[in-house]
Amino acid sequence: MVNYVEKELSARNYVSIRSDFLDDMKGQRTGFKTRYTEATLMWGHWVGSTILLRPEIRFDRAIDRPAYDYGTRKSQFQLAMDVIVKF
Repeated sequence: MVNYVEKELSARNYVSIRSDFLDDMKGQRTGFKTRYTEATLMWGHWVGSTILLRPEIRFDRAIDRPAYDYGTRKSQFQLAMDVIVKF
């Protein structure tokens, strides 16, 4: 289950919030039998009409058991950035 909420701030800027839930009941998708939640805050900025910069911060949580870092941690943070060039 995934949910997106986006807000246009100006003609070249927007903010996006994403949340999702995954129930990996058998561990066939991730290798760990647990439920997962995720929350992401992302900012999109257009440079001209062809380049889109998208930095984001994300928090992941394994609910029932540790599933990150080889099964030693229940949560993790991630900082990432996309650069999309449209042509």
